[in-house]
Amino acid sequence: MAQAIVSWTTLVLGVFGVLFAWCALKSRHGTIDKLSMWYLGFALPGSELSTLLATLGVVFAAAAWALDAQAGTVGQIGLVLHALAVIGLLVAIWLARGTGGVIDGALRQALGHDYLQEIAPERRALLHPRLAPLRWWTPFSYRRPEVEWIRAIPYVENAHAQQKLDLMVPRTPAAGPRPVLLNIHGGGWMIGNRGTQAMPLQMHMAANGWLVVDADYRLSPAARMPDHIVDVKRAIAWTRAHAAEHGGDPRFIAITGGSAGGHLVALAGLSANEASLQPGFEQADTSVQVVVPYYGKFDVLGEARPDPTMEEFMGRSIFPGPRAEHEALWRAMQPTTHLQRLGKDAAPPFFVLHGTNDVLIPLDEARWFAQRLRQDYAGESVYVELPHANHGFDVFNSLRADLTVEMMQRYLELQYTRWCRRQGLLPTPALAPSPAATTTAAAAATPAAAARLA
Repeated sequence: MAQAIVSWTTLVLGVFGVLFAWCALKSRHGTIDKLSMWYLGFALPGSELSTLLATLGVVFAAAAWALDAQAGTVGQIGLVLHALAVIGLLVAIWLARGTGGVIDGALRQALGHDYLQEIAPERRALLHPRLAPLRWWTPFSYRRPEVEWIRAIPYVENAHAQQKLDLMVPRTPAAGPRPVLLNIHGGGWMIGNRGTQAMPLQMHMAANGWLVVDADYRLSPAARMPDHIVDVKRAIAWTRAHAAEHGGDPRFIAITGGSAGGHLVALAGLSANEASLQPGFEQADTSVQVVVPYYGKFDVLGEARPDPTMEEFMGRSIFPGPRAEHEALWRAMQPTTHLQRLGKDAAPPFFVLHGTNDVLIPLDEARWFAQRLRQDYAGESVYVELPHANHGFDVFNSLRADLTVEMMQRYLELQYTRWCRRQGLLPTPALAPSPAATTTAAAAATPAAAARLA
């Protein structure tokens, strides 16, 4: 009896291991349906938790062998499946190793081969490899000792439970105001919350001299468009009003988000200061200086490719009603509707990332959006396709996430340097000042007193 339990347990675990490996390696064209959600449930852990899963596979196989699982046919099959799973997961790790090179190549092509030299010398000391292999075995361990994590700050009066944000504040003192990164989570506009997505990026940037803001927004079906984007704009307005209180520079806000968050940050960047999307705070400045959408849902109208299933879902659960009854609102929620609103001087640069193995959102949709940016947008844009990356690739501590974070830091530091130069400002130095300099700098830590270039 005990032998049978061991054999069948080995077989079942082996099947799960093979599913993780297979879905990580085998692409399925992006589309949101019930099968895609199940597929993602195996593909994302298989590709981004592959280090942990491969280790567990070896441990389980060794334990099964020690318990004589190989004595029977069922156990033997299970052990073979474990071996195949471990090999597949190691292949997934191997395939992720080129992520940094792909992003670096795209940056060099779009920004010039010497783009790193553009980063202010006083900020280059922050650039260092992000690789932290020990964290790959603790993929949900996000906290960093050098970062103070302040939780659940309301960004509106009488805030809904989902109208709150977190701050990640560097503990190291700075000689001046810090650049700001605002993150907006995904989840199909219906699920998700702050503190769970893009945490490797957020914690790394906070540990390296950025003030990081991670905001929630009201979720459907209780909330309906445009509530989501209104809340994102309120979060931007709060950040601009209060960043200086936490050492941030409210004039420089980079915004990022994935999936539905990618849609919202793209829409926010393109519809800056649009009064109709800022009810009750029409005069607030909701512009941002950089926009970085990850695997975003950019095409709610089906312009790139008609998707009746997606349109039915959004009309039923996200919008107040079907498109035919709310055509103007649907068009206002399409980021590309706003592509020509901003002139060159006001148009923030875009950095669009999408994985080639994305299960939920078609790669063709990201390509379509990137092409629209190139054709119709006055601002600069960079587009990167990450080989073998799936939807949500930046959520966990992993090799791919580490390499992406390292490249993203380069891009954000470059844009911060460029912005400072356009404004005639000195970028805040990377290293903590001496005690004497700290006292002097404290009075200049507000944007109004920031040092100007001679």
